[in-house]
Amino acid sequence: MSAVPQLEPALRLAIALLHSYWVLQEPVDQLSVVRLRAAGRELGLAEVTEPLTEADLPRLRELRDRLHRVFAAPDPAARVATLNEVLADVSAGTAVEAAPDGTLRLTPLPRPGPVGPFAALVTGALARAATAGGAERFGVCAADGCDAPYLDRTRAGRQRYCCELCNNRAAAAAYRGRSRRG
Repeated sequence: MSAVPQLEPALRLAIALLHSYWVLQEPVDQLSVVRLRAAGRELGLAEVTEPLTEADLPRLRELRDRLHRVFAAPDPAARVATLNEVLADVSAGTAVEAAPDGTLRLTPLPRPGPVGPFAALVTGALARAATAGGAERFGVCAADGCDAPYLDRTRAGRQRYCCELCNNRAAAAAYRGRSRRG
């Protein structure tokens, strides 16, 4: 059985980007530079979010849409292939870099511009999550009218909904359907 991936800060930032579009909120698209910068500061990743500007929003929306397609792909192999396409576009490989404390770490070589480092960071986090827990852990919500992505962190790997609200809505709809038939 695959290990459930831990939510490293970069993965939490990727999820924040993905969840900036949700059909059950108003407005549906809540992506903003202010929100990404706040998330970056909270997660200790301000170096990749602070350079973002309003002019970067179209590229960030495109990245969000491409990452959503990873979760919506029909099977684990297609998810990996889709993720690899995004990885190839957002990073030119990795390099060794000295951290502020002097230790060495691998860091992505991003494409130029402020979206590049952000895209490389969040896409890399999703790639690490896929290798740690398996691409079968990526999915989109099964609730009617919702296709929000989720990363299944349950022990059994049987998550079908993005949140408790969607789970409850689906259960109530199923109950109403059974009541009408019975």
